[in-house]
This record gives sequence, structure tokens and C-alpha cells, in this order.
Amino acid sequence: MAVAALVLAACAGQPRCPVEPLPQDAPFLWRAQRGAGPVLWLYGTLHNLGADGVPAEAWTALAAAPRFASELGVAEPDPDELRALATLPRGKGLDVLLPLDDWWDLSELLRGVIKPDDLRRARPWYAMSLVTARVAPGPTPTMDVALAARARAAGRPVDALETWHDQLTTVAGAVGVPDLIEALHARGTMRCDLAAMATSYRAGRAERMARHLNLAGAGALVTERNARWLPRLEAYLAADGGFVAVGLTHLLGDGGLPALLAARGYTVARVAPPP
Repeated sequence: MAVAALVLAACAGQPRCPVEPLPQDAPFLWRAQRGAGPVLWLYGTLHNLGADGVPAEAWTALAAAPRFASELGVAEPDPDELRALATLPRGKGLDVLLPLDDWWDLSELLRGVIKPDDLRRARPWYAMSLVTARVAPGPTPTMDVALAARARAAGRPVDALETWHDQLTTVAGAVGVPDLIEALHARGTMRCDLAAMATSYRAGRAERMARHLNLAGAGALVTERNARWLPRLEAYLAADGGFVAVGLTHLLGDGGLPALLAARGYTVARVAPPP
């Protein structure tokens, strides 16, 4: 998954979500290179879309790339480690940290999903991911997993840019009770909001996606991780290139990976929009 996507980001029983037609822009795929050296493709994924959301240009670039890398590669989290990172330390639980009405709503929404005692001890990020999965379940597999599976099936090396522990530690530190409350209050429109985001993504609309993903408020979830990943990307560029797929938030704006590579002297360009 990339868990970070659940934190940046139901229409059930409501009218069908309106879909606004959008003019087609370029796919979220960048080409990076120094001189005539190896090519590194950077592709921005959306974690609530599946393989059908990946544009043809990205599949073509992946097929020609000598290696593939994503946030988590094909690694699976250790269950004991995941449980520890999802559980609050000793002290107040969510039943105390949340306003009474919000605790009641959360408990009712997740009834049958998680035991009440476990929910009381859940960290805000974990409870928030359960809310998202309950209200607006994503595809199986996600596009990140589908891309990794395609690369693996083709015999390409599949790398992880970070470990599950690294990612979840960052998420746990960035997501607090206010974020959980905001997600809980937005549950009535969450499916429509995600549908609008998917429409903007498929159309390649960068400015709209920056707003959907709250790029301005992403903070450590993006900037610190981009800084940790940059040396790995430069190593790929110094070797034989490759194809890197990460959440789109990591590629947009002045702090995005394309901009960081351009600042280091690489030629970086987003692929042209389809005719």
C-alpha cells in the first residue's frame, strides 16, 4: 500500500458522485538523465487506483527499464512490528483523546472490524487507515503493487526505497488526533472526494492534484523521505537507470523529486501529453 497515502488523503446512500470532465494533460511520468547517460523514469502513483489507472506511457517505460523501485517494493510488514507501531504507548487511549461523540462514531463505524479494546489503544494513523478502508476501500492490487508485480514477472530487480518500519514510524509521528477527527468528519463525502481525485489524476491535472493531496501541508511525510531517497535515485542514474514509482505527492512542487534532481544538474522533463 503506501500507508502515507491514507493519511493525505461515503457516498453510500447518497446521490451518485458527479464527475467533472477535464481536458487531458500529460501523465504523471518524468524522464531524468544527465547528458547521454542512463534514463531514470519517475512515475507518480495514486494509492487508491489499480492497474487500470496506469497510463500506457508508464507501462512502456517500465517494460524497457532495467530495474524497478517503489516505496516498499514487494516487502511485507512484520506482524509484530506492525502491531507495535499501530498501538499507543501506555497512557490515555482514543476513548479519552477523542471527543465523546467522535469516539462513539468511530466505535460504531469500526464495529466488527477491530475489537473495542484494540481500538482504544490504536494510534491515530492506524484508526484513520481503518476508517478509510471501511468507507472507501481501495482496489486490490493497488497500482504500486501491480507495477512491482509486472517488473518482477519480467525478471527485473525490485527495490524498496524504505522499510515498512521507516514509513510507519514517519506516519505515526505525522498523524495525530486532529487528523483522525478530520477524516472521521469527512467520511460522508470521502468516496466522492476520492472519485474527484481519481478524475483529476487520470487527466494529469497537477495543480488540482496538489490541492487534493494537500501538498502544502504534507510536511515530513514528503520532504524528509524525498531527502532520504535522493541518493538512491542518483545511484540509479550513475549506473544503468531504472523506473521508480512513488506516491504522486513526492513528485510535485519545488520539493518534489523531479525538482530536486533538476537542481542537481540533471535534465528532467515530464513526458508530453497524448495527442
